[in-house]
Amino acid sequence: MTSDFLAVPAQFADRTVGRERQAGQDWIDQLPELVGRLLRAWHLTLVGPPLSGNVGLVWEVRRPDGAVCMLKVSWRDVETRGEAEALRRWAGRGAVRLIEASDDAGALLMERLDAGTSLMSAPMGAAIEAAARLLNLLHVPEWAGFDDALERESQMTEPGAPYRERIHALRPDVERAFRSADHVLLHGDFHYENVLRSGSSWKAIDPKPSHGPREWDLVPLLRNRFGEFPHGPRLLPGIRARLDALVAATGADPERAYLFARYRALRDADYARRIGDPGFEAVATAIADATAR
Repeated sequence: MTSDFLAVPAQFADRTVGRERQAGQDWIDQLPELVGRLLRAWHLTLVGPPLSGNVGLVWEVRRPDGAVCMLKVSWRDVETRGEAEALRRWAGRGAVRLIEASDDAGALLMERLDAGTSLMSAPMGAAIEAAARLLNLLHVPEWAGFDDALERESQMTEPGAPYRERIHALRPDVERAFRSADHVLLHGDFHYENVLRSGSSWKAIDPKPSHGPREWDLVPLLRNRFGEFPHGPRLLPGIRARLDALVAATGADPERAYLFARYRALRDADYARRIGDPGFEAVATAIADATAR
């Protein structure tokens, strides 16, 4: 039965190979053996089959003392390589607690949270307040050793039509605002689905850590739960109202929040156009239009 639990889900394998080509196939092929080695080294027993994320798989495991934990193994790239170190810095304050890590294997052993209860199900007002409390814990000033968020973004593909001119026009203002602000350790992918129940509180999971102004971390909270915005002519005011609520709850700078939201949304729209995802492109362009000033 344990060997059955090691099987890589076909949809996850297809997505990984489609994104990473032969390197992804090689990683998928050796993943069961890699996980088997981790189970032996950390004296773990699989409880069930894995859950699939975008770039990693997560197994529920049991330790010799009976404690249930979560074993995560991820494709290692520029965004995931700092995950273990960020979790070490946070030490369970606002984020899932790290128990063991193998940086070479891209593997993390973490405390078990309630995967069935995220901020996706909380009323929006309560979700924003909980998100703000967590961001204030996560945004620590000890960011040395992590990537610069703007430099990482700049290393991505040169934007194409029809977004190139707008992105380039915003870049000088974004650069000035980014460089003039105090920097903190950023989560990098902080949204309602990446916050899970931990007893009576909440904790963040799946960071893609970097450093930069704290306003940089607000953008995913506009993308996520996008379907709850009002439709038609009330859509753009609804986006602005949520961003204003996030700014008020976190004490962020509104000018930076709006500027970064528009810039990152235009980059998102360009990415969505490249990969042929019209739904995500529509979300991103709406955020960009709503935050234009």
